Amino acid sequence: MAEGTTIAGPSDSTSEYSQIKDLIDQPLSDGDTWYIIDLHWFNSWKKYVGWDKWDPNNVRDPACHPGNIDNLALLKENTMELKEHLTEDIDFALVPEPVWNLLVKWYQLTPGQEPIARKVVDHGMLTSYLRVEIYLTELKLAKYPETEKTCVKKFSKRDTLETVEKVLRDIFEIPENSNIHLWTKSSNQAYEELPMKKQSIQELSLMTNQTLVAEVQNEDGTWPRKTSYSKRSVVGASYSSLRHYDGDSSGSRSVQPGLCGLNNLGNTCFMNSVLQCMSNTPPIQRYFLEERHWAELNKENPLGNQGEIAKAFADLLKAMWSGQHHAFPPRAFKLQVGRFAPQFSGYQQHDSQELLTFLLDGLHEDLNRILKKPYIELKDADGRSDADVAREGWENYRKRNDSVIVDLFHGMLKSTLVCPECDKVSVTFDPTCYLSLPMPVKKERPIELYLARVDPEQKAMRYRVIVPKMGTILDLTEALSKLCGIPADHLIVADVHQHKFHQVFTNDSSISQISERDVIYAYELPERLGTPGTCCLGVYLKEVKTRNNYGYGSMFGVPFILQVPREGMDHDQLYQCIVTRMKRYLKSSDDQELAGPSSSDAITDISSTNQTVCENEMDTEDVDMSLENGNELPCREINGIDSAAKASQSKRLFSMDLVNLSGNSSLGKIKENGKLITLAAKSFVSCEWDPAVKELSYNAEAEKYAEDASSQQRVNVKKQVLQLKECLEVFTSIERLGADDAWYCPTCKKHVRATKKFDLWSLPEVLVIHLKRFSYTRSLRDKLDTLVEFPIRGLNMAPYIIDPNPTDAVYDLIGVCNHYGGLGGGHYTAYAKNKDDGCWHYFDDSSVSEASEESVCSKAAYVLFYIRRNQNGKWIKNVRPPLTKSSPAPVHKTHAKRNSANDSEEDMDSS
Repeated sequence: MAEGTTIAGPSDSTSEYSQIKDLIDQPLSDGDTWYIIDLHWFNSWKKYVGWDKWDPNNVRDPACHPGNIDNLALLKENTMELKEHLTEDIDFALVPEPVWNLLVKWYQLTPGQEPIARKVVDHGMLTSYLRVEIYLTELKLAKYPETEKTCVKKFSKRDTLETVEKVLRDIFEIPENSNIHLWTKSSNQAYEELPMKKQSIQELSLMTNQTLVAEVQNEDGTWPRKTSYSKRSVVGASYSSLRHYDGDSSGSRSVQPGLCGLNNLGNTCFMNSVLQCMSNTPPIQRYFLEERHWAELNKENPLGNQGEIAKAFADLLKAMWSGQHHAFPPRAFKLQVGRFAPQFSGYQQHDSQELLTFLLDGLHEDLNRILKKPYIELKDADGRSDADVAREGWENYRKRNDSVIVDLFHGMLKSTLVCPECDKVSVTFDPTCYLSLPMPVKKERPIELYLARVDPEQKAMRYRVIVPKMGTILDLTEALSKLCGIPADHLIVADVHQHKFHQVFTNDSSISQISERDVIYAYELPERLGTPGTCCLGVYLKEVKTRNNYGYGSMFGVPFILQVPREGMDHDQLYQCIVTRMKRYLKSSDDQELAGPSSSDAITDISSTNQTVCENEMDTEDVDMSLENGNELPCREINGIDSAAKASQSKRLFSMDLVNLSGNSSLGKIKENGKLITLAAKSFVSCEWDPAVKELSYNAEAEKYAEDASSQQRVNVKKQVLQLKECLEVFTSIERLGADDAWYCPTCKKHVRATKKFDLWSLPEVLVIHLKRFSYTRSLRDKLDTLVEFPIRGLNMAPYIIDPNPTDAVYDLIGVCNHYGGLGGGHYTAYAKNKDDGCWHYFDDSSVSEASEESVCSKAAYVLFYIRRNQNGKWIKNVRPPLTKSSPAPVHKTHAKRNSANDSEEDMDSS
């Protein structure tokens, strides 16, 4: 390492590793402070200290030093606020306070930045569900009647409405002895009262950017909004404990029952799409609107939700089918889901299929007619016929699971495992409530990248290549080689981010590390990659506004890679190699004088004699920039190379600093002392420019690139159109288990990669088909936008059922859950067929519109709902008759009377 290094950190990487290892896995505890840290920096630190024992190559490598902790990539421009939609383990890591304190002690935080601290919050309501609260909830606070004048304040999800009220009183100077009502105000001027001041922001399902209005009581006891209502007791947030006024769609105008939109409460489109499909499933709609659930509620089921999911779902369906709402906020339903499935609390986007899985299971357990589940010992087939094993499996399952959900949604799969070593066959029959079908598409993807050639006169060229999704960088360079003519072994590939290298790939690196938003460059090398005695030197351009203070300055331009000798070059020769490569970027007409030997000439021409190891003997005195003091540097002659020496007489455009990969830590100045430099196999240099020199000499226009014909081809991967039957055929085909999914063979007494096959034994009344559009690996998240054509009418599943005596297996489509966009976000909508008019409708949150049958089948289709054409009605025979005692009044009737008192949950429970 060069003398004069500014690298900080303990000298013993083993000690650093061990200290953090003991602290990093500490459990979450309510109220503790954790810190957000940029994932790229954290991963760089892990490599530097040898966190992964199988990858010891970068341990204590100065080029891999992570430098100061830098969270800039996580922040909005010129602020300390986090960017939106950041994801843990993709964008950032979370570390507990003791780990953060050690990292700051060793590496310091980048000047000008502040720690990003967050509290651990218990998101659960009945059971503990601890999570670090990454984003606080921003509420717009206002005082009636000036509701457009708002003040934005941030709150934790655990803050209660009382806390919000105190802030409101302080902001608008409302006396403590003045009575106030708190309302939420929507964009359509609808007001909804929030009477539960002891409840938290999370329990009330308040979301970021929601407006809260304080209404202060007049001195005469009246209220400014002139709304009269009676006092009431409210036990819990439910549809019956919320009142809607003014702009609410629950007015006197009638709408067709079932054509009710659902308000987006904040990234809840995933939930709304599922609810619309379930609402338009005729047996489900009939069951809950006839209030059959009251007779079958199982509040004591330890696997259930105390009946609350079923009740909230029923209340929601009543509102949607009341004919009194154009749109309705499913706030109470979301509240109950968050209580019993805390992973769905908050306002992050989720997978609609995962929500559907929870909903079906939650409804089943809340309505399970089995009050005490017996213990059932599972048996293997042991040579018995499929019919006997299937019948036994279904009967055993029904002894523990008996509900309307099982009656309608549950079928049975046959699973066959075969040991490849002893041919042991294991057959089981398992219930399922949906079919999750793989999509047999070509595993290829397009990647856009830029090629920088050795010839400095040529612009970078943009290409688009087609590569295997799970391929390597070698596949990428070989594909590029076919287009540009440069041998693949003369190319090196890097990910460029914010004017520096985010990662320099090896040929073995996985292509899955490249995301769609990454900027990828391939650099031509004069010699083969890995030629002995050469170094691929990364070059950064940096504008330094404060001399001799490395922490201040900003990167600019596009970094590039030079292939130079590891030994035998001095300062002047390296300088000339860099200037030659930058020839096209320099404005001065005297650039020719600045250009010494090219990097390719330097590799073959420079003698390796009389070398001095840079890491031990580099001069640490400050370099005077001759452009600043006006003096030309003295002429030197090194190893007989006179051209480079003469060039040193010219004025310097920049000074040079050896840095780490991130470019944020100096490893030492490269001095004009005539000593030869020894570079590491991976080295990076920062060319530091004075702002005035950069303004005069650097031509930013030269950064523009040219277009190869391949980049103009907007569609390079042939768009496939799949048939649903192809997905079914793949689902029922034989596959070999992966190493991570090995099966334990009871005969061999070890885990083996067995073959596995699924077969359909029986199918339910309502068939749910999930198309597996999303795939996740450690380094890649991917979505398939391939169109899958599926029948609207007459889906014949008989060819796939192996039961020799199957029931009717022809199905008609009744609903589709759609997903548009990419991963980590996107938008969910639904198509559903109304049972009353037989027409298709499109549900996009609160918007409902009529749709053509042809539009239902699209490449956005994600979850399909089918119903058996010839329904036998057997399911209704299993349902208990409605309670003779009158059930609670449907909630929509209460909403229709604005001045009446609403029923509480206690009233509902007592019915």
